[in-house]
Amino acid sequence: MSREQSMHLARLADKANRFGDMLEYMKAVVTSGIDLTSEERNLFCAAYKMTVDSHRRSWKVITSVEKSGEVTGHPIHLALARKCKAKIEKDLTHTCEEVLHTLETQLISGAISHEARVFFQKMAGDYYRYLAEVAAEDTAQGLAQSSLEAYTRANAISAIHLAPTNPIRLGLTLNLSVYKSFSMARDTAIQAIDSAIPLLESLTEAEYSDAVLPIQILQLNLARWTFNMSVDGMEEEP
Repeated sequence: MSREQSMHLARLADKANRFGDMLEYMKAVVTSGIDLTSEERNLFCAAYKMTVDSHRRSWKVITSVEKSGEVTGHPIHLALARKCKAKIEKDLTHTCEEVLHTLETQLISGAISHEARVFFQKMAGDYYRYLAEVAAEDTAQGLAQSSLEAYTRANAISAIHLAPTNPIRLGLTLNLSVYKSFSMARDTAIQAIDSAIPLLESLTEAEYSDAVLPIQILQLNLARWTFNMSVDGMEEEP
């Protein structure tokens, strides 16, 4: 199957919410060995994100059940909940490790543009963070550090080479906030918003649409952080 055919099928799978199929088609695109276009990067990212987000939602539900009164005094029910949780963790870990392998052996080193390099480094940071969320305590810290290092590499490039209104740069600011203190997260969000808003009028309609949503989420997080004096409960990049 040609690269163009794989892309066409990936677009169809996306429209049909067949994200497992979409993922397989995008794997074929990536293995072609050619630098990905912006659309190809976005579809590759979306295919994995929809798959992993499903696992993350499931994990949070089962974790809540495990800690709730639903299984208190019912050891068999508790054991079943933990078995279900372990299966979700296994699936999530496999998916994250798969995408990280692709990023670190192909996409990051093969990225040509600054935007692509930031995109893939940020994506690596995201998936190390997802692994850290479900990892045992003795390994979670190392995974979180790998996430922070990937975000920091992406941030070093984006601060110099990407415009303040670039949605990848804005999304990176959002997700990097989880590793910052309240005051640093607040100050970074204020700087990002103040740098981007004056430039919005100069954007095309499509560029404006891409930039305004992460700005709005930054504003929402800023209001929450100011109220709670912490970065807990932050909204992630959409």
